[in-house]
Parts: sequence; C-alpha cells; structure tokens
Amino acid sequence: GKVIAWIKERRPDVVVFVDNCYGEFVEGIEPTHVGADLVAGSLIKNPGGTFAPSGGYVIGKAVYVKAARHRLSAPGVDGGATLGQTRLLYQGLFNAPMVVGEAIKGANLLADVMNQLGYETNPRIGTPKTDIICALKLLNRENLLAFCRAVQRNSPVGSYIVPEPGTTVGYGDEVVFADGTFIDGSTLE
Repeated sequence: GKVIAWIKERRPDVVVFVDNCYGEFVEGIEPTHVGADLVAGSLIKNPGGTFAPSGGYVIGKAVYVKAARHRLSAPGVDGGATLGQTRLLYQGLFNAPMVVGEAIKGANLLADVMNQLGYETNPRIGTPKTDIICALKLLNRENLLAFCRAVQRNSPVGSYIVPEPGTTVGYGDEVVFADGTFIDGSTLE
C-alpha cells in the first residue's frame, strides 16, 4: 500500500495494475484495498484451491475492468464460468483459503529446514508473508537440478518425470520446472 500511495501522490494519473498470482488469501487485505486500480490473477493458482482447471479474473475500478474485458479473448468472458467446470471453480474457491494456509505452512517449513541446512531463503521463517512463494538460494546448477528432481520424484503426479532445464519464451536464462500437480500449472500441491 505504501508504494501505491507514493506513486499516486506523485502521479495520480498512473494506473496501478497488480498481478496477484500467489498473493490471494495470504494477507487480510487485497491490493484493491490499498489503492490498486486493477488486479488480475489465475484460477489455477491460489483462488482455485487446486480444483479449478482453468480460468482467471480481473477486479478493480469498473472503467479498467471494462477496458481489460475488451482486450481479453477467452471463452466465457462476460458470460460466467464455462466449460462445464462450474462445480470445480466454486469448490476451488471454497477450499482456497484453507489450501493457501497449508501452502504458507509448507513454505515456512521449507524455509526453516533449508535455513538449518545452511541455505538462504526469502522470506526467512517468521517474517511476514505477502504470497506463498519461498525462494531458495541453492548456490549452483547441480543443487538446483537435484532439488527440482527430488520435488518431482515425490510429487503426487508425474513422479516418473525427470525435470531438465531448457529455454522458454520470456526468460533470459534456462529454466527448469518441477510440477507434479493435479492441475497443470498449479502451484499449491
């Protein structure tokens, strides 16, 4: 909120847009409560609670939501839930606060264990969370690959897959994903 207030104080004409993926249900307030003009997120992340197979949302000031709606192209825009997935979308939204709470506990446990093993984490255990992410500084490529492969090997889906680094559009360096999730692209499992 302080950053948005600082920006708006200097440039009230600036539209503040927040990509809130990974941030929903983590804090007691959301970005629109502290001055964001437009917020977007993905239903396969926090608000989908590991159930929603697709979808996204935009919220905020009506003028900006309307402008975003005119630029977005997706089945069901302005028509509600689609693809026969209404039950899963609502089930995910219903379960999301609990599942996000469990993800935060998992991130805290990961940070604590990795700190005890001598690795740097961000945020550290005990510091306030603004999202479900726990970044690990694994020091080298080999450690990173070993960690990703261990995550994949112990995941509920695709445990037989061996993650390999590669190039991906939008990234300047090689990336590697461990994603043994029930919903492709989900990050809560």
